[in-house]
Amino acid sequence: MRMHTSFLETSDLYRAARIAGVGFTRLETKGSRKRERAFDVILTGSSPRNQNFGGEDKAATWDEWGVFLGVLFGIDPNAVTPYYSCGEDYHWQTANRFVTPLPVSERHTQHRWEFSGRAATGAYAVHECKCGALMRRGNFADLG
Repeated sequence: MRMHTSFLETSDLYRAARIAGVGFTRLETKGSRKRERAFDVILTGSSPRNQNFGGEDKAATWDEWGVFLGVLFGIDPNAVTPYYSCGEDYHWQTANRFVTPLPVSERHTQHRWEFSGRAATGAYAVHECKCGALMRRGNFADLG
């Protein structure tokens, strides 16, 4: 995932990884047209699945990514990723699950998402895990 930022430093990403309990398969600083810099990140975590691009490393879980990104959006709420237009969008899509770091005891290695409906406007869909975690998918910019 590439995160564009004007405030985050490499040390912030290491701190977020420590809090999330993940490691890095890749952490590179890149140029950005959107912000001062971008970070290209692949996390290693505790998912039962391997990372998508092959190799032996296990992928980070949705909750591990969630904690990681929650910490980073807490530092730079104006950061941008391909999936989230800002911190507010991130917290809306994840139903505020990661406003504060989720305790390890409440993290899942594999959510089982079930479609639970669409907004009345049709602007987004909601998926829910039996644990209560919600995931909203839609275009946050169109909701305003």
